[in-house]
Amino acid sequence: MKIGLRRFIGLPAAGCLLLSACNGDLQERVDRLEAELREVRSDTRDQVATLSDRVESAELKVGNTAEQENLKTRLADIDHQVRQLVQAQSSTNEMAYLRPHLSGHVPLRSDHGTFLVRIEGIDLNLETDGYDVHLSIGNPFALAVQQFTLSGDFGGGVPELADGEEYSIYNKKIQDWQNSLTPFEITIQETLAPHSWTTFDLPLAAESRTDLELIRFRMRVENAHLDRQSAEGGSGNEFAHLRIGSETASVIRTEYGAFLVMLKDSKPDPNGTRLNLEIGNPYGFSISQCRLVGDFGAPVPRRVNSESAEEYASRLRDWTESLQPFEASIDSKLSAFRWNRASILVPGPLEEVKFLRCQFRIEVVTLPSASQR
Repeated sequence: MKIGLRRFIGLPAAGCLLLSACNGDLQERVDRLEAELREVRSDTRDQVATLSDRVESAELKVGNTAEQENLKTRLADIDHQVRQLVQAQSSTNEMAYLRPHLSGHVPLRSDHGTFLVRIEGIDLNLETDGYDVHLSIGNPFALAVQQFTLSGDFGGGVPELADGEEYSIYNKKIQDWQNSLTPFEITIQETLAPHSWTTFDLPLAAESRTDLELIRFRMRVENAHLDRQSAEGGSGNEFAHLRIGSETASVIRTEYGAFLVMLKDSKPDPNGTRLNLEIGNPYGFSISQCRLVGDFGAPVPRRVNSESAEEYASRLRDWTESLQPFEASIDSKLSAFRWNRASILVPGPLEEVKFLRCQFRIEVVTLPSASQR
């Protein structure tokens, strides 16, 4: 929004008299605009747009005489404040910009704090003739996000600008690129567990992979649950969710601190299923005896578009009841300051061991002797 005073060239004498006569009305209008502006909330776009239109309407009636310089300054100040209001409205839930080949994660700022997000891959969806973007969101808070909405757009990459060209919404190239983007808004039912990464699919109606060179969106949290024990700084063990086939590490918290666990692969065993793990120990002590205790079962069911919330909740209850308990010892030593390979035996067939909900229980810890320091 660009507000400035326009010059009237060749203004007739009668027009000047009329302009002089309405100065008092204009002064009163500007005073009223400033009073209204102080009451505008930062999250009401419609009020900002209406106020902007009224400012421009008043602006057309202002001449360029020296006696009206004060009005010109005040109108410019209104323009500046309106810009600040619009910018403040979008600063809470900021856009995250993702590209398929971008390494690492980007911040995803929301009104519940800053999450982390990255693209794990993109696959063609033959059923929808679109694409599934595999996203991972890292939740560093003691807050389980149970439902959230991603709204944004996708399209080709940002156009290249020549030297001296400004990256601005007033640039014709940028305007054409913005108009070419495809908007989307999708509500995700996947739970973002506290202190861990969660991977899920974002379906986008793109015609080709070139339409996914840039994906940007905001996140709006719809439903969340506070993990009281973690929020209050409890020192007890907490449950972590581990998924077979996930390429990301899960954070698993214990009374000794937080560790990282990755499930590398699974193999059939005469007594069940053998899971090969990598456990990251960021502390200065080694662990010579520990175990994982919890439940195992099928993957967490995902909600389909055709079912209601009640139907999906019923399927979740059935899935929870189908989980089976397990307790597995880790016999290998977990050395300090490194990733350690380990394995556990889960008493279930390979096709049934796709998900673990477990605690990491540390039983024997060893510190290095003073002579080794």
